Amino acid sequence: MDSTERVYAALSDQLVDRPPVFPQIGDHAGIIDGLTYNVMYEDPLRAAEAHLKAQKLYGYDITAIQVEPSWPVAEACGAAVTYPPNKYPWITDYLIKEDADLAKLEVPDFMATQSSRTMIEGTRILAERSSVPVAGFMSGPVTFALQLMPYTTVIKKFIRQPDFVHELIGKSVEVIKAYGRALQDAGATVFVICEHDVQMLSPKHVREFCIDYLPEVCTVYDYNILHMCGKITPHLEASAAFLREVSGLATINVGPHVDIANTQELLQHKIGVAGNIDHIELLPLGIPEDVETAVHAAIKASGGDNRFMVAPGCEITSDTPVENIKAFVRAAKSYSG
Repeated sequence: MDSTERVYAALSDQLVDRPPVFPQIGDHAGIIDGLTYNVMYEDPLRAAEAHLKAQKLYGYDITAIQVEPSWPVAEACGAAVTYPPNKYPWITDYLIKEDADLAKLEVPDFMATQSSRTMIEGTRILAERSSVPVAGFMSGPVTFALQLMPYTTVIKKFIRQPDFVHELIGKSVEVIKAYGRALQDAGATVFVICEHDVQMLSPKHVREFCIDYLPEVCTVYDYNILHMCGKITPHLEASAAFLREVSGLATINVGPHVDIANTQELLQHKIGVAGNIDHIELLPLGIPEDVETAVHAAIKASGGDNRFMVAPGCEITSDTPVENIKAFVRAAKSYSG
């Protein structure tokens, strides 16, 4: 099988020759190509070429122009974002500072802002030139809402003003869908919904503020992957029955604190699992042999499920050694059971 056949087979629960490798490489591609961080948000051609080179170097099965898109999309909506040359971007001025500012949130023209235009045009270049499927990444309902208003303010409102939070998330979903369509029009065929911050909610709030909005988010693409960070086993236990009913949700990507086999059982094998290789210590600080051992253990834990994908728990950081990522990919290809 080639990468395209392998990825779509896994997403559709069809027979695969081996698990696809879903590496979540963003700024790392630019750093190993000699680019500064800001270029990855300013120059679609150079960013795309860096990702094409990274995919060729490592040989993984899915590529994307960026795996942390919330800054460009928040900027397109009206937030102020700083893109330094030597570190990841950050929001310097939120769009919503007080409740009345929620009226400012609407679907923007993504092509009118350099950073979001770079994401879209970079995706287009990848789709034209890549030999593997191109994914579009976007923050999920909770995580994107927390990019529009200061964390401490919004988190308090989950308890004190749930109606306001629902309105904020509802409007955020419209932006998420519109951005997803823009990436889809550019050639992305898999949508990765990044809920990094759902771990900040109590498990009992996950369905109300996240899961209940996923059916709408998952209407844009045929294949959707939900990425959830952190120690989220209690969240999955509380929401698995509802996740299983989300049409179009093919896979859930989990981190090193989440057990693969247990998650498969919670989901009753109706949704695939991707993960759970440690991206915090093992990949950036470990040695290739340990990386291969961890990947083999993850594949074994998946029990041969066709849906399983080899993936880190979150983005592979820019300082991760090249040899460790080669080992990460090689291990998926060499596993013999």
